[in-house]
Amino acid sequence: MSTCLTPEDLDGLINSVHRVAVIDTRWSRDRAAYDHYTMAHIPLALFCDPASDLAGVPDRARGRNPLPDPERVQEAVHRWGLDADHEVVVYDSGDGLFAARAWWILTWAGLTRVRTLVGGLAAWEAQGRATAGGPGNLPQSGGARIRPGRLPVADMAEVRDWPGRGVLVDARQRSRYDGIRERMDLQAGHIPGAVSIPVAELMDGPAFLPAERIRARLAEAGIDADTPVAVYSGSGLHSALFIQAMHEAGLPGASLYVGGWSQWAGDPANPIVRK
Repeated sequence: MSTCLTPEDLDGLINSVHRVAVIDTRWSRDRAAYDHYTMAHIPLALFCDPASDLAGVPDRARGRNPLPDPERVQEAVHRWGLDADHEVVVYDSGDGLFAARAWWILTWAGLTRVRTLVGGLAAWEAQGRATAGGPGNLPQSGGARIRPGRLPVADMAEVRDWPGRGVLVDARQRSRYDGIRERMDLQAGHIPGAVSIPVAELMDGPAFLPAERIRARLAEAGIDADTPVAVYSGSGLHSALFIQAMHEAGLPGASLYVGGWSQWAGDPANPIVRK
């Protein structure tokens, strides 16, 4: 099953007999994500706060978006009323970053029917589809029990040695990899041995490239179905989207370095490469 669906697909699901849960994962720089949700969201959508539902408490030692505690994910699954037979659709404003993070976290937690909405709320509204306001429907408590670890992760120690046994991918923009520009984290540059494949190179606007084109691009970096791959970005957003693209191309199995560059650069003992 594809990891994503179109607004037409979602509209059909909402109006079908399927059990579908729609989750709004929009993040807001002004810290008013819930206000934006109450102004307009896709019908049936439930509110997700990415900062608390999809990440742990940030700090220099763990990075900007560390892996959330399983108990927090379980509480969110319960709050959203998710059961094992639900089809779960997550969406964001449109660039796919927070939707991909939600897809990765929920799939890592053991849910098996999670997809993202291509183009997010922007694509839904661009087609003239209806939105709802207010606090949304109150779901019944869900019975799904999470099983963390269903997608692989890599920690800092493993990432140090990864280039010796596979491919370590830096999914950020090339200027950040080169150390030319860095506005988010404490230092500029990249992890020694990492190869630069910006996730934008696997995208066609908000959609993924066709599977064969994704596989061809990855093959240029020596990645095929048998290659051990770990992926990082600044804080686990672009890297989650990258891993979702790999799943779309039939190449699952890549490990996510969740702490990412924000964790690596926060440790003064770590070596850094700049071009």
